[in-house]
Amino acid sequence: MNDLESARKRWLTDRPEYDHFSQELVSKLRAELRREGIWAEVSGRAKEVDSIIRKLIKKPKHNYDSIGDKSGVRIILRYKDEIKSVLELVENIFDCGEFEEKVDALELDRVGYLSVHIDVKLRADDALAEKYPPEKFKAELQVRTMAQHLWSEMSHDAFYKNDESLNPLPIPVKRRVYLLAGVVEVADDEFNRLNGEMPTLPEFVLLNALERHYFKLTTRRSDSELSLDVIRLLLPLYSEELEQIILHLDDFYNQHQEVISDVYEQAEEDPDRSVYLYQPEALMIYDRLNYDSISIRKLWNTKYHEGELERIANAFGISFD
Repeated sequence: MNDLESARKRWLTDRPEYDHFSQELVSKLRAELRREGIWAEVSGRAKEVDSIIRKLIKKPKHNYDSIGDKSGVRIILRYKDEIKSVLELVENIFDCGEFEEKVDALELDRVGYLSVHIDVKLRADDALAEKYPPEKFKAELQVRTMAQHLWSEMSHDAFYKNDESLNPLPIPVKRRVYLLAGVVEVADDEFNRLNGEMPTLPEFVLLNALERHYFKLTTRRSDSELSLDVIRLLLPLYSEELEQIILHLDDFYNQHQEVISDVYEQAEEDPDRSVYLYQPEALMIYDRLNYDSISIRKLWNTKYHEGELERIANAFGISFD
Protein backbone atom coordinates (compact mmCIF):
# COMPACT_ATOMS: atom_id res chain seq x y z
CA MET A 1 0.00 0.00 0.00
CA ASN A 2 2.85 2.36 0.81
CA ASP A 3 4.27 1.65 -2.65
CA LEU A 4 0.97 2.71 -4.21
CA GLU A 5 0.92 5.92 -2.21
CA SER A 6 4.48 6.66 -3.24
CA ALA A 7 3.65 5.96 -6.90
CA ARG A 8 0.61 8.22 -6.71
CA LYS A 9 2.64 11.15 -5.34
CA ARG A 10 5.46 10.68 -7.83
CA TRP A 11 3.09 10.50 -10.80
CA LEU A 12 1.18 13.62 -9.79
CA THR A 13 4.54 15.41 -9.87
CA ASP A 14 5.90 13.75 -13.04
CA ARG A 15 2.76 13.64 -15.17
CA PRO A 16 2.92 17.16 -16.70
CA GLU A 17 6.41 16.44 -18.06
CA TYR A 18 5.27 13.16 -19.60
CA ASP A 19 2.24 14.91 -21.06
CA HIS A 20 4.53 17.43 -22.77
CA PHE A 21 6.60 14.52 -24.06
CA SER A 22 3.47 12.95 -25.57
CA GLN A 23 2.62 16.18 -27.37
CA GLU A 24 6.13 16.40 -28.81
CA LEU A 25 5.69 12.90 -30.27
CA VAL A 26 2.30 13.87 -31.67
CA SER A 27 3.80 16.95 -33.34
CA LYS A 28 6.56 14.89 -34.95
CA LEU A 29 4.11 12.31 -36.25
CA ARG A 30 1.68 14.87 -37.62
CA ALA A 31 4.47 16.65 -39.46
CA GLU A 32 5.76 13.41 -41.03
CA LEU A 33 2.29 12.15 -41.95
CA ARG A 34 1.50 15.48 -43.59
CA ARG A 35 4.79 15.38 -45.48
CA GLU A 36 3.76 11.99 -46.89
CA GLY A 37 0.22 13.13 -47.65
CA ILE A 38 -1.39 10.55 -45.36
CA TRP A 39 -4.55 11.53 -43.50
CA ALA A 40 -4.67 10.37 -39.88
CA GLU A 41 -6.02 11.33 -36.50
CA VAL A 42 -3.07 11.60 -34.11
CA SER A 43 -3.49 12.09 -30.38
CA GLY A 44 -1.44 11.53 -27.28
CA ARG A 45 -1.33 12.09 -23.55
CA ALA A 46 0.19 10.87 -20.34
CA LYS A 47 -1.73 8.25 -18.39
CA GLU A 48 -4.13 9.40 -15.70
CA VAL A 49 -3.10 8.64 -12.14
CA ASP A 50 -5.94 6.09 -11.95
CA SER A 51 -4.39 4.12 -14.84
CA ILE A 52 -1.00 4.01 -13.15
CA ILE A 53 -2.44 2.78 -9.86
CA ARG A 54 -4.69 0.21 -11.56
CA LYS A 55 -1.72 -1.21 -13.44
CA LEU A 56 0.28 -1.56 -10.22
CA ILE A 57 -2.68 -3.30 -8.57
CA LYS A 58 -3.29 -5.70 -11.46
CA LYS A 59 0.42 -6.37 -12.12
CA PRO A 60 2.16 -6.46 -8.74
CA LYS A 61 5.46 -7.48 -10.35
CA HIS A 62 5.72 -3.90 -11.60
CA ASN A 63 6.78 -0.88 -9.61
CA TYR A 64 6.56 2.80 -10.53
CA ASP A 65 9.89 2.85 -12.35
CA SER A 66 9.26 -0.33 -14.33
CA ILE A 67 6.05 0.92 -15.92
CA GLY A 68 7.20 1.69 -19.42
CA ASP A 69 4.09 3.13 -21.08
CA LYS A 70 3.41 6.15 -18.91
CA SER A 71 2.67 8.08 -22.10
CA GLY A 72 0.52 6.94 -24.98
CA VAL A 73 0.14 8.05 -28.60
CA ARG A 74 -2.45 6.85 -31.09
CA ILE A 75 -2.65 7.01 -34.88
CA ILE A 76 -6.02 6.24 -36.47
CA LEU A 77 -6.08 5.64 -40.23
CA ARG A 78 -8.81 5.07 -42.78
CA TYR A 79 -7.52 1.91 -44.46
CA LYS A 80 -5.51 -1.17 -43.47
CA ASP A 81 -3.25 -0.75 -46.49
CA GLU A 82 -1.95 2.48 -44.97
CA ILE A 83 -0.66 0.79 -41.81
CA LYS A 84 2.54 -0.55 -43.37
CA SER A 85 3.56 2.87 -44.72
CA VAL A 86 2.89 4.48 -41.35
CA LEU A 87 4.92 1.87 -39.46
CA GLU A 88 7.84 2.49 -41.81
CA LEU A 89 7.50 6.21 -41.13
CA VAL A 90 7.50 5.56 -37.36
CA GLU A 91 10.68 3.49 -37.65
CA ASN A 92 12.38 6.34 -39.50
CA ILE A 93 11.79 8.95 -36.80
CA PHE A 94 11.84 7.02 -33.51
CA ASP A 95 13.81 4.36 -31.73
CA CYS A 96 11.26 1.54 -31.77
CA GLY A 97 10.76 -1.60 -29.78
CA GLU A 98 9.24 -4.76 -31.23
CA PHE A 99 6.03 -4.33 -33.17
CA GLU A 100 3.20 -6.14 -31.39
CA GLU A 101 0.42 -7.00 -33.82
CA LYS A 102 -2.63 -8.00 -31.79
CA VAL A 103 -3.92 -10.22 -34.58
CA ASP A 104 -0.92 -12.51 -34.01
CA ALA A 105 -2.15 -13.22 -30.49
CA LEU A 106 -5.52 -14.51 -31.71
CA GLU A 107 -6.24 -18.16 -32.43
CA LEU A 108 -7.39 -19.00 -35.96
CA ASP A 109 -10.97 -19.35 -34.78
CA ARG A 110 -11.01 -16.12 -32.79
CA VAL A 111 -11.73 -12.49 -33.64
CA GLY A 112 -11.42 -9.42 -31.48
CA TYR A 113 -9.23 -6.44 -30.76
CA LEU A 114 -6.81 -5.64 -33.59
CA SER A 115 -4.12 -2.98 -33.56
CA VAL A 116 -0.36 -2.58 -33.74
CA HIS A 117 1.43 -1.53 -30.55
CA ILE A 118 5.02 -0.28 -30.41
CA ASP A 119 7.12 1.16 -27.63
CA VAL A 120 8.82 4.27 -28.99
CA LYS A 121 11.36 6.73 -27.68
CA LEU A 122 13.42 9.54 -29.14
CA ARG A 123 16.58 8.71 -31.03
CA ALA A 124 19.80 9.58 -29.23
CA ASP A 125 20.61 12.22 -31.86
CA ASP A 126 17.18 13.87 -31.66
CA ALA A 127 17.34 17.52 -30.61
CA LEU A 128 14.78 16.81 -27.87
CA ALA A 129 16.65 13.81 -26.43
CA GLU A 130 18.42 15.96 -23.85
CA LYS A 131 15.10 17.24 -22.52
CA TYR A 132 13.42 13.81 -22.71
CA PRO A 133 16.21 11.23 -22.18
CA PRO A 134 15.35 7.99 -24.03
CA GLU A 135 16.31 5.88 -21.01
CA LYS A 136 13.51 7.55 -19.04
CA PHE A 137 10.88 8.71 -21.54
CA LYS A 138 9.10 6.29 -23.82
CA ALA A 139 5.53 5.87 -24.98
CA GLU A 140 3.26 3.17 -26.27
CA LEU A 141 2.22 3.97 -29.83
CA GLN A 142 -0.95 2.37 -31.18
CA VAL A 143 -1.66 2.27 -34.91
CA ARG A 144 -5.13 1.19 -36.01
CA THR A 145 -7.88 1.80 -38.54
CA MET A 146 -11.18 3.51 -37.83
CA ALA A 147 -12.97 0.17 -37.76
CA GLN A 148 -10.42 -1.28 -35.33
CA HIS A 149 -10.80 1.83 -33.21
CA LEU A 150 -14.56 1.35 -33.10
CA TRP A 151 -14.17 -2.15 -31.67
CA SER A 152 -11.51 -0.99 -29.23
CA GLU A 153 -13.65 1.84 -27.88
CA MET A 154 -16.85 -0.19 -27.67
CA SER A 155 -15.18 -3.12 -25.93
CA HIS A 156 -12.91 -1.09 -23.64
CA ASP A 157 -15.26 -0.98 -20.66
CA ALA A 158 -17.29 -4.04 -21.54
CA PHE A 159 -17.17 -7.63 -20.38
CA TYR A 160 -16.18 -8.83 -23.85
CA LYS A 161 -12.77 -7.17 -24.01
CA ASN A 162 -10.81 -10.45 -24.02
CA ASP A 163 -11.17 -14.23 -23.85
CA GLU A 164 -10.46 -14.30 -20.11
CA SER A 165 -13.52 -12.19 -19.35
CA LEU A 166 -15.61 -14.13 -21.88
CA ASN A 167 -14.89 -17.61 -20.52
CA PRO A 168 -17.52 -17.60 -17.73
CA LEU A 169 -20.29 -16.51 -20.10
CA PRO A 170 -22.84 -18.88 -21.69
CA ILE A 171 -21.81 -20.20 -25.11
CA PRO A 172 -24.66 -18.39 -27.01
CA VAL A 173 -23.54 -15.05 -25.55
CA LYS A 174 -19.88 -15.72 -26.38
CA ARG A 175 -20.89 -16.64 -29.93
CA ARG A 176 -22.72 -13.32 -30.35
CA VAL A 177 -19.63 -11.43 -29.18
CA TYR A 178 -17.39 -13.25 -31.66
CA LEU A 179 -19.89 -12.68 -34.46
CA LEU A 180 -20.00 -8.96 -33.66
CA ALA A 181 -16.22 -8.69 -33.63
CA GLY A 182 -16.13 -10.62 -36.90
CA VAL A 183 -18.56 -8.18 -38.52
CA VAL A 184 -16.28 -5.27 -37.57
CA GLU A 185 -13.21 -7.06 -38.94
CA VAL A 186 -14.98 -7.95 -42.20
CA ALA A 187 -16.15 -4.34 -42.56
CA ASP A 188 -12.56 -3.16 -42.07
CA ASP A 189 -11.37 -5.52 -44.81
CA GLU A 190 -14.18 -4.45 -47.14
CA PHE A 191 -13.50 -0.72 -46.69
CA ASN A 192 -9.90 -1.47 -47.58
CA ARG A 193 -10.84 -3.54 -50.64
CA LEU A 194 -13.36 -0.97 -51.86
CA ASN A 195 -10.76 1.76 -51.66
CA GLY A 196 -8.44 -0.31 -53.84
CA GLU A 197 -11.17 -1.31 -56.28
CA MET A 198 -12.94 2.01 -56.74
CA PRO A 199 -14.31 2.61 -60.23
CA THR A 200 -11.68 3.68 -62.72
CA LEU A 201 -13.72 6.72 -63.73
CA PRO A 202 -11.43 9.69 -64.32
CA GLU A 203 -12.89 11.76 -61.48
CA PHE A 204 -12.23 9.00 -58.93
CA VAL A 205 -8.66 8.50 -60.10
CA LEU A 206 -8.01 12.23 -60.15
CA LEU A 207 -9.50 12.74 -56.67
CA ASN A 208 -7.14 10.11 -55.23
CA ALA A 209 -4.20 11.86 -56.90
CA LEU A 210 -5.28 15.26 -55.56
CA GLU A 211 -5.68 13.92 -52.02
CA ARG A 212 -1.98 12.99 -51.94
CA HIS A 213 -1.17 16.69 -52.10
CA TYR A 214 -4.15 17.92 -50.10
CA PHE A 215 -3.23 15.95 -46.97
CA LYS A 216 0.26 17.44 -47.09
CA LEU A 217 -1.41 20.77 -46.42
CA THR A 218 -4.14 19.99 -43.92
CA THR A 219 -5.81 17.23 -41.92
CA ARG A 220 -9.29 18.66 -42.52
CA ARG A 221 -11.70 16.15 -44.01
CA SER A 222 -13.36 17.20 -47.26
CA ASP A 223 -16.67 16.43 -48.95
CA SER A 224 -15.90 13.77 -51.57
CA GLU A 225 -19.29 14.14 -53.27
CA LEU A 226 -18.62 17.84 -53.87
CA SER A 227 -15.07 17.04 -55.00
CA LEU A 228 -16.29 14.63 -57.66
CA ASP A 229 -18.82 17.17 -58.95
CA VAL A 230 -16.21 19.92 -59.25
CA ILE A 231 -13.67 17.61 -60.91
CA ARG A 232 -16.27 16.49 -63.47
CA LEU A 233 -16.99 20.13 -64.25
CA LEU A 234 -13.35 21.13 -64.68
CA LEU A 235 -12.01 18.10 -66.55
CA PRO A 236 -13.05 19.48 -70.00
CA LEU A 237 -10.62 22.37 -69.42
CA TYR A 238 -7.77 19.88 -69.90
CA SER A 239 -6.89 18.50 -73.33
CA GLU A 240 -4.41 15.85 -72.06
CA GLU A 241 -5.07 12.23 -71.18
CA LEU A 242 -5.77 11.48 -67.51
CA GLU A 243 -2.24 10.30 -66.71
CA GLN A 244 -0.82 13.46 -68.22
CA ILE A 245 -3.23 15.62 -66.23
CA ILE A 246 -2.06 13.95 -63.00
CA LEU A 247 1.60 14.46 -63.93
CA HIS A 248 0.85 18.08 -64.81
CA LEU A 249 -0.85 18.69 -61.43
CA ASP A 250 2.04 16.98 -59.62
CA ASP A 251 4.48 19.33 -61.36
CA PHE A 252 2.25 22.33 -60.69
CA TYR A 253 2.12 21.50 -56.97
CA ASN A 254 5.89 21.08 -56.77
CA GLN A 255 6.51 24.36 -58.58
CA HIS A 256 4.07 26.33 -56.41
CA GLN A 257 4.43 24.43 -53.13
CA GLU A 258 5.70 27.41 -51.13
CA VAL A 259 2.83 29.65 -52.25
CA ILE A 260 0.25 26.91 -51.65
CA SER A 261 1.59 26.15 -48.17
CA ASP A 262 1.46 29.84 -47.24
CA VAL A 263 -2.13 30.09 -48.45
CA TYR A 264 -3.21 27.16 -46.27
CA GLU A 265 -1.41 28.53 -43.23
CA GLN A 266 -3.21 31.84 -43.59
CA ALA A 267 -6.55 30.15 -44.29
CA GLU A 268 -6.57 28.57 -40.84
CA GLU A 269 -7.03 32.04 -39.36
CA ASP A 270 -9.39 33.37 -42.04
CA PRO A 271 -13.10 32.80 -41.32
CA ASP A 272 -13.97 34.32 -44.71
CA ARG A 273 -12.04 31.73 -46.74
CA SER A 274 -13.64 29.91 -49.65
CA VAL A 275 -15.35 26.66 -48.75
CA TYR A 276 -13.61 25.09 -51.76
CA LEU A 277 -10.17 25.75 -50.32
CA TYR A 278 -10.56 22.80 -47.96
CA GLN A 279 -11.35 20.47 -50.82
CA PRO A 280 -8.63 18.46 -52.66
CA GLU A 281 -9.73 19.92 -55.99
CA ALA A 282 -8.54 23.37 -54.83
CA LEU A 283 -5.20 22.53 -56.47
CA MET A 284 -6.99 21.89 -59.75
CA ILE A 285 -8.89 25.16 -59.42
CA TYR A 286 -5.68 27.10 -58.73
CA ASP A 287 -4.02 25.45 -61.74
CA ARG A 288 -6.81 26.52 -64.09
CA LEU A 289 -7.01 30.01 -62.58
CA ASN A 290 -3.30 30.36 -63.15
CA TYR A 291 -3.51 29.04 -66.72
CA ASP A 292 -6.72 30.61 -68.04
CA SER A 293 -8.89 32.39 -65.48
CA ILE A 294 -11.44 33.50 -68.08
CA SER A 295 -12.25 29.94 -69.21
CA ILE A 296 -12.65 28.57 -65.70
CA ARG A 297 -14.83 31.53 -64.68
CA LYS A 298 -17.20 30.93 -67.60
CA LEU A 299 -17.45 27.22 -66.88
CA TRP A 300 -17.66 27.70 -63.11
CA ASN A 301 -20.55 30.16 -63.39
CA THR A 302 -22.67 27.55 -65.18
CA LYS A 303 -22.99 25.63 -61.90
CA TYR A 304 -21.39 27.38 -58.93
CA HIS A 305 -21.30 30.79 -57.30
CA GLU A 306 -18.52 33.03 -58.61
CA GLY A 307 -17.94 34.60 -55.20
CA GLU A 308 -16.39 31.38 -53.88
CA LEU A 309 -14.16 31.07 -56.93
CA GLU A 310 -13.02 34.67 -56.47
CA ARG A 311 -12.16 33.95 -52.84
CA ILE A 312 -9.86 31.13 -53.95
CA ALA A 313 -8.35 33.34 -56.65
CA ASN A 314 -7.69 36.15 -54.18
CA ALA A 315 -6.13 33.72 -51.70
CA PHE A 316 -3.62 32.72 -54.38
CA GLY A 317 -2.97 36.34 -55.42
CA ILE A 318 -5.10 36.28 -58.59
CA SER A 319 -7.44 39.23 -59.18
CA PHE A 320 -10.71 39.16 -61.15
CA ASP A 321 -10.56 42.94 -61.73
